[in-house]
Amino acid sequence: MKQFARIFIITLFCITSAGCSEKKAYGEEIPDFNVKRFDTQLFNYLIKNEQDSVLKADTGFLNVFGEKVIAIGRSDSTRFFERLRKYFSEPTLMGLYKDTQEKFANIDSLTDEMAYGLGMFLKAFLNVKQPQVYLHVSGLLQNVIVTDDILSLSADKYLGADYPLYQQFFYDYQRRLMTPDRMAPDYLLGFMMANLPFKGQDDVLLDRMLYEGKLRYILSQLLPKRQSWEYVGYTEAQYSWCRNNQQQVWKTILGNQHLLTGNALITNQYLNEAPHTSFLPAESPGRVGIWFGFQIISAYMKQNPETGFQQLMDLTDYQDLLKRSKFKP
Repeated sequence: MKQFARIFIITLFCITSAGCSEKKAYGEEIPDFNVKRFDTQLFNYLIKNEQDSVLKADTGFLNVFGEKVIAIGRSDSTRFFERLRKYFSEPTLMGLYKDTQEKFANIDSLTDEMAYGLGMFLKAFLNVKQPQVYLHVSGLLQNVIVTDDILSLSADKYLGADYPLYQQFFYDYQRRLMTPDRMAPDYLLGFMMANLPFKGQDDVLLDRMLYEGKLRYILSQLLPKRQSWEYVGYTEAQYSWCRNNQQQVWKTILGNQHLLTGNALITNQYLNEAPHTSFLPAESPGRVGIWFGFQIISAYMKQNPETGFQQLMDLTDYQDLLKRSKFKP
């Protein structure tokens, strides 16, 4: 099976007039949708000393989990289940696991959002196969796992910014994204990144920012009840800073010739998660390039409301896309 196992720590996510036409075309929930609670199944196996057979019923996910998440091998390898129990026997990790089970005893709101968002995505991209959706506990490792058949999220990465154990391993700007409300956006963004890969010049800021903007725009349609700042993973104050300073920031990007010049180091500083964006004032948020990408794509979709999601992703002449957006900060 082709593997897309990837790590995503995402803070994403306004809604333009184009959203209504997209929802009418694609907005249907997946019938009988559910999130498979592998996290709970494994937890019960560990604390109740159940037989190995209770996990073997879902060997496909168990193999991905063993190989790609906790790196102890496939379930049919020698002493796999012994290694599995040993991995989760560490007291701090088991405490994290228990807290995760208590925090997410009920995931009805997550399931509702995912049924709508994933269903809408699959209606728009008919070549993408519906995955089995899971929750797992990784021990603060991978966030989102995507394979040809599986989409899974590591629930222990979403216990809240103030969760005590996070203080030891993550910076403030990272912990801000580790909250329960980030689960559905991260699920969907991870799935999109795996199935809608980037096409363009990887070191050119305009290409990368508009690709990221496309994903955030689609995400805003998949999760229409969210606030505009959520689609780019900002607080309301961060989003407002970008809006209030967009003209000066855009001048800085153009004046430094950063928009079209191929330079991976510079490009990444506009897109990567950080306390603030390099080249900009210290009060700026990180990932300002993604904010601009979202604004440009939203402007384009307002000018071209007939454009479908697949058509949007197929647009890779990024300079023409920027021109046709009529974006004016």
